[in-house]
Amino acid sequence: MANRQIIIVKAGSDIKDKAGLAGKIVGVQESSSAVDAMKKEEEVFKTFKEFKQFGDNITALMDLEAGRLDAVVVDEVVGRFHVAKKADTYTVLEDNFGTEDYGVGFRKDDTELLGKVNQALKDMKADGAAAEISKKWFGENIVK
Repeated sequence: MANRQIIIVKAGSDIKDKAGLAGKIVGVQESSSAVDAMKKEEEVFKTFKEFKQFGDNITALMDLEAGRLDAVVVDEVVGRFHVAKKADTYTVLEDNFGTEDYGVGFRKDDTELLGKVNQALKDMKADGAAAEISKKWFGENIVK
């Protein structure tokens, strides 16, 4: 799965893209891959009014909801799960801070299990089950 570092804002926010983060307070979970992704885009990162790091994404999203942050950058899987629970509270921007691949690890000798899991994933994509599960938990199909 290709995971993006998405930007979440409050519903109705005037922030529409990364450029709109200039002069804003942006939150992120400390030591997450979102931190690295944002810092790679130095020209955007240096425009933030303030960059706040939190112990977890839930706290960052609570500060966004309370108005203490203007945006939160988070892994798409985590972010969309929380946005789906409060769809009228948050908006996910189209713009993002890049992608990273998610995968499942197996022991080298588990080739039979690997084959079965790969086939199950392929079948779920083909028959629409993967998209249906994704929409249920994340509010849209994020399975690639």
